[in-house]
Amino acid sequence: MQMQEALDRCEYAIRHQQDEIARLRERQDEELTQLLAWIDGDSDALVVLQRTYMDPRTSISDRIKACAAAVAYERHKLTVQLRVGPSVLSEQLAHARAIKSTEPKVIEHQA
Repeated sequence: MQMQEALDRCEYAIRHQQDEIARLRERQDEELTQLLAWIDGDSDALVVLQRTYMDPRTSISDRIKACAAAVAYERHKLTVQLRVGPSVLSEQLAHARAIKSTEPKVIEHQA
């Protein structure tokens, strides 16, 4: 029985090793495909970041870092341009003075 038990344990270990080797080969093929896409120009930095934060095998901290880096490119930022300075104030004052200095027209009529 001891010999059979040892053989069963070895068989169990070999099966798990084969499964792990197959998994690592698959991951290696995926990484090679991603690397070739990046080299060929089919993949840019945003695609790599997206792939990183969507990969469940990546650690949580790396996924969060990839999300933080990619969000600026995925969502548009609202921008507002405001022109403030002496030129704006002087334009407004000049416009107000022009309105103030205009003499009202007198309508003449006979009663």
